[in-house]
Amino acid sequence: MLKLIKIAVGSVAAIFIADMLGLGYGTAAGIITLLTIQDTSRETIVISGKRIAAFLLATVLSYVIFHLFGYHVFSYGIFLFLFIAGCIPLGLGEAVSVNAVLATHYLLEKGMPLSLIWNETLLLLIGTGTGMLLNLFMPGKGREIRAMQHTLEEDFRIVLLRLSESIGKGQQTERRDSLFDKLQTDLADGSKQAFAYMNNTFFQESKYFIEYMNMREQQAVVLKDIDKKAGSVRAVFPQADQVAELICETAATFGESNNARELIARLDEVLRQMKDSPLPATREEFEERAVLYGILMDLEYFLQLKKEFADSLTEEQVRRYWQGDV
Repeated sequence: MLKLIKIAVGSVAAIFIADMLGLGYGTAAGIITLLTIQDTSRETIVISGKRIAAFLLATVLSYVIFHLFGYHVFSYGIFLFLFIAGCIPLGLGEAVSVNAVLATHYLLEKGMPLSLIWNETLLLLIGTGTGMLLNLFMPGKGREIRAMQHTLEEDFRIVLLRLSESIGKGQQTERRDSLFDKLQTDLADGSKQAFAYMNNTFFQESKYFIEYMNMREQQAVVLKDIDKKAGSVRAVFPQADQVAELICETAATFGESNNARELIARLDEVLRQMKDSPLPATREEFEERAVLYGILMDLEYFLQLKKEFADSLTEEQVRRYWQGDV
């Protein structure tokens, strides 16, 4: 709906500006605005740049062809053939339609005086400029992705708490498949929003949310591995309580700005305690402790992913995303 409003308002505004300047074919400015407005600000700017570049090519080709072959429809056909053939290798295919329309004005006027070329230049600049200005207005993107982050973090907390309960009690009373399904769905939605946010912002740190979502996706894979191992824990030995408590603590402190250093230190402490414990007395105890050790290794990787993400952040990213309003 917002895009439709922008197209309508922008097209009218472009035509109005063209008419106020006394330009010929002012409606073309509105059409250019309509074709300029894309789904994201970045796409709009890119396509506008391509149209300006293609306009230079179209102007040169028009001048040469119309002067050589005259101002008639067959000359325009030659122009179109050469123009399209030149734009496609240069990656300017999206700019063909707009500039092909502008070139028809030379055909209709049967001439290319500087005044007409300047007229077409202004039409292009007004149309693309209006489209770019309107598409800089993308409200709510920051709030939307922040809301998705909170949803994701809550998904992770719930899964971690269920895993903690399962390991601590040794009872598989609840299947966690639905929890992981929701987590994966929210991760997919979060990744889409991250790319949309990046394409609507222009500062260097705009890739933050993409990197954040990639980190969470990797953590979700690790969490699934922990879940598989947790299914064989029977919680008949004290080490299970230690692991369950650590996972519960991870859930309680789970958040965007937690760099995981304290949790990694706690995990190292639990590992030392396990190593200092008496050797397993039975095969059952040996197997259970081996599973618990594997869970701790997975949990260490889970936490290390967050630590590496936190360590990779620039001061500007920390200021903007962990301490600012974005």
